[in-house]
Amino acid sequence: MAKSTSKKTITKKSVPMKESKTKAAKSVRVIKKLRALSKEAVSESPSVRRSPFGFLTKLVLIIALGSLLFLLAQKYRGHLIAGTINSVPVSRYELNQKMVEKYGKQTFDEIVSERLLIQELKKNKISVTEKEVSDEMAKIVKDYGGEEAFKAALSQYNLTEAKAKDSINQSLALKKLIEKSYKIEITDEAIKKYFDDNKTMFAGKKLEDVKADIKDTLYQQEVYAKTQEWFAGIRKTAKVVSFI
Repeated sequence: MAKSTSKKTITKKSVPMKESKTKAAKSVRVIKKLRALSKEAVSESPSVRRSPFGFLTKLVLIIALGSLLFLLAQKYRGHLIAGTINSVPVSRYELNQKMVEKYGKQTFDEIVSERLLIQELKKNKISVTEKEVSDEMAKIVKDYGGEEAFKAALSQYNLTEAKAKDSINQSLALKKLIEKSYKIEITDEAIKKYFDDNKTMFAGKKLEDVKADIKDTLYQQEVYAKTQEWFAGIRKTAKVVSFI
């Protein structure tokens, strides 16, 4: 009877030991899971591992970038906005569209002529020196009656002296090209006819007094006529495509 009692006692004591082992194993698994989750949280949140000054650095960079963008917007706002009407902006795109509708074809034709001229000058190895431009500029100033009158004319046509020189350079280059492509001669008969047809203009003057001026005028007129003829011919052979 004693033996059976001891066996029963041992059996009763072994049950809580198994339960405790099971609880311990569960606790270990829970702890491991918590550690794994904490590691994942740390890896997904760099700020946990980084310096506490990281946020401040980001904030300063954001402010600096915002300031830079604001300054750039102020400096180059004319590239995006043409102006405002009662604080409502007018975009540069809208302005450009209106200008294209009104002056697009004319402006495009001017660009085509300029590009074709540059190509032909390069092909024919024609150039203009600074001295030639300066000499022509001096003649024009003299014709206007002096420096002051010439500057007033530039202001009237919204031109600068630099733009005037560019125009003179282009005109002289074109003249050289026309002279190379065409033979221009002004006869004495043409000079006398011009004098007789414009007697009111030359009242009180003899033909010999104005012959040189008339010849120069007729020469310029002939150059202009040949220029129109030359451009018409060159446009026919050029491959020009317009999307306006």
